[in-house]
Amino acid sequence: MSRGTRLVAWTSTAEYVAVGELLYSELPQDRHRGVLAVKAWRARARVPAAVDATATLVELQLSDSTQPVSQQRLTLSMALIRFVNSILDLEQRTTVAQSMAVLARRIGMPAWFVELRHACTHEQVPSLRVLRAAHAHALVWLDEHYWRRQTRALPEDTRDRVRAAVAEYVRARDTVKAAATKRNASEFDAAKAALVALTGVLHSDAVGAHVVRVLLEPGVLVPTDKRMRAKFPECTMPSQLARQSTSLLRLLADVWGESVLYDELLSAICSALVPQSSEGGFEPATLGPSHAATLVAWVRWILDKHYQPAGSDTPSNVSVDDLLETCLRNPGYYSRAVLKAVSDADPALGRDLRPFVDYMGKALAALAAADARPVRSTVDAEEMRKEEELMQTRLDSMRGSAGSMDVDMGADESVEADEPETLQPDSRWAYDVRSGSPCPIGTLADGCVPDLELPLWIDDIPLFVAPA
Repeated sequence: MSRGTRLVAWTSTAEYVAVGELLYSELPQDRHRGVLAVKAWRARARVPAAVDATATLVELQLSDSTQPVSQQRLTLSMALIRFVNSILDLEQRTTVAQSMAVLARRIGMPAWFVELRHACTHEQVPSLRVLRAAHAHALVWLDEHYWRRQTRALPEDTRDRVRAAVAEYVRARDTVKAAATKRNASEFDAAKAALVALTGVLHSDAVGAHVVRVLLEPGVLVPTDKRMRAKFPECTMPSQLARQSTSLLRLLADVWGESVLYDELLSAICSALVPQSSEGGFEPATLGPSHAATLVAWVRWILDKHYQPAGSDTPSNVSVDDLLETCLRNPGYYSRAVLKAVSDADPALGRDLRPFVDYMGKALAALAAADARPVRSTVDAEEMRKEEELMQTRLDSMRGSAGSMDVDMGADESVEADEPETLQPDSRWAYDVRSGSPCPIGTLADGCVPDLELPLWIDDIPLFVAPA
């Protein structure tokens, strides 16, 4: 769910826009140049499905029509099958696969495209006339639903424009609630129309890049008044916040579809709550408690309204796979709250998540206990002097004990004189304990690091000697 830098095949936005214009040019030589540019992109990096499908369909337009009719039908049918599959597979975001008719309806693709794809795959291949008409309609659909929206989503001030439109909508909404006059209602309708007009021309990629980011700023889905926010540990959605915000979410869902909007919203909330950590440790909280609790409450609300557990008869509009991966890879206070929200929405999945949630709870409790330990204040000079005197007294006492031990050992020298000398002073590995000196661990008494490597001639000694 991390949305960092993405590698693209084009060198600049201007090149990307220029290639799109070439693919839809009226001149065949320009369309041919556009196809060649997309082929170069394919060699550099992965190309978006819509771009790849557009180049394939345009290339077939430019191909020689003197081929046999049967071959043309097979070529066009294969191109249409790949077009439908590549576009709709991007919308397959749930654990249980959804039908292509449902996915097509979600993104606004005509249902007869899916029916034609089914006929080309499982039934008799349609006539050349039908396939050519579908081919032309596919190019028109890609132009309206991808290229036009994509090029309009590229200006750098997109987020500022969305922020201004959303702020005007929120202001007009609050005004009409405070005083439902005809003038206020007219201003609210105008703000709503302006927001729909702006968001309607944006590509779905702009949802996560701009629109959702604006929604999560204080003043939209997170109230500026902290009294209206959720609180830990329950993270229950305040009823007033849900009532005043669902109309805006419903408006945006009508533009892009519930799956796109709420998947992107979950991804953005998770990115805000769970800092991406490459070390896998517990990250400190970067949001205020009330702000984070409100975001977790929105996760609960989205899962309650739009998520269906695996095996359910009703298809789910959102997926929690990326959400779980991000939270499990980056444990923390807020990621644990998100995991608990998922567990409440899907009890079967919650049983599998419970050991991880319990572990996070224990680890976080240990961290909190460590932070709560009293920290010793700065030691002043008088305390340091007393500590030094105490340590000196202990050292003198230890030295006195060592002297008495030397006296006792001297009394027994006559007994030890008759014992054979077992130490070999000339040996590098044996030293008299009484003549030793402190040295670092892992070194000999003279401070040298011993050479533990065996001589090479040992490798030539056979391990097993054959019997004579």
